[in-house]
Amino acid sequence: MNITFQVSLYPVGQKEFKKPIDNFIADLRKDDIRVQVHETSTIGSGDIGKVFDSLKSAYQSAAKSGDTVMVITVVNGAPSDEELKRLNPK
Repeated sequence: MNITFQVSLYPVGQKEFKKPIDNFIADLRKDDIRVQVHETSTIGSGDIGKVFDSLKSAYQSAAKSGDTVMVITVVNGAPSDEELKRLNPK
């Protein structure tokens, strides 16, 4: 099953917060899933097993630098790219 996810990572109480986020995104991109970075979150899609394995691995790496919160939204019936273009005209 393919899913779409939205994820945000929040390094808590860490002076250097950008590096853990950048590393988290880089870790997600190592795997066979689609990843798009936006202003406040990262959106991606792929096979459910690959997505959850990737999120788990990336979170475990990020948590090594300190307290870290990860917020995830998952959907299995997301609109297609064509539907999104129709819904979001420029």
